[in-house]
Amino acid sequence: MFYYYSIVSKPLTSTLIEKETCPVCSKKGTIEVILYMKFAAAIIPMFGLGRPTSVHCTECGHEIKSVNTPILAEAFSQKKYSPGIINAIKNIKANHKRTLWQLVYPWSLMILLGIAMICGLVMQYSVKHTNSQNSEMLANPKIGDIYKVTIDSMYLLNANTMGSKNSQTLFKIVAIKNDTLLMVRNKQKKEGIGVKENEWSTFSRENNAFESIPHKISLKGIAENKELFEFFNQKKIDSINKTDLVKSTNPLHFSKSIARIPNFNGIEVVERK
Repeated sequence: MFYYYSIVSKPLTSTLIEKETCPVCSKKGTIEVILYMKFAAAIIPMFGLGRPTSVHCTECGHEIKSVNTPILAEAFSQKKYSPGIINAIKNIKANHKRTLWQLVYPWSLMILLGIAMICGLVMQYSVKHTNSQNSEMLANPKIGDIYKVTIDSMYLLNANTMGSKNSQTLFKIVAIKNDTLLMVRNKQKKEGIGVKENEWSTFSRENNAFESIPHKISLKGIAENKELFEFFNQKKIDSINKTDLVKSTNPLHFSKSIARIPNFNGIEVVERK
């Protein structure tokens, strides 16, 4: 869609020159000076073009000076105006006090663009700061940290594995043993992936809102992959070691991913008191 711009001249104030005579109809006191606010607009004002003036006779309509006279042409044509007209133009510009609205209005688009740019920079900084803070807290967990995660319903207790869906829930750290985080899951869950911060506000953070059976989660998986890798039980780990031709030292080799930490810009994925 294309918008055409236009030049708008909006009258601000006017005055009659009492002692000036019209060169056409010879009437005295009929020469009027009008002060305008001029700006370029495309639906809304874009930028100001100054405060030009026009001079004409109110009796016969003779135009002495047009509001559309270019600035350079006006400067070179000063000599053809009488001293009374020149002084009247100077006085009307000097005496008219513009309101704040009259100062701002011609620059509406530029001001809006400036505000939008500032808001964008602030949001960009906020997102960058939040993401940096998230990474720092994920790499250095503390007991009591609460993680916002999305988990496949097939991994939840009493879930219908025939129709697994992504759900939001919370995981809380109750103990830390080297690379292993003991985490308990919130009893509450809801379908979704938690794009917005307020989508997590319905979950209770109280201790009794979490299950008592902990999950053994790999710190490496959280810090590097932003996923919750739950370690297998010892029986399965021993079975893997027996069948592997090359023994793995990667802890993620002995675990499975049960949840993901949202990677949406601006979401604080770790809550720490």
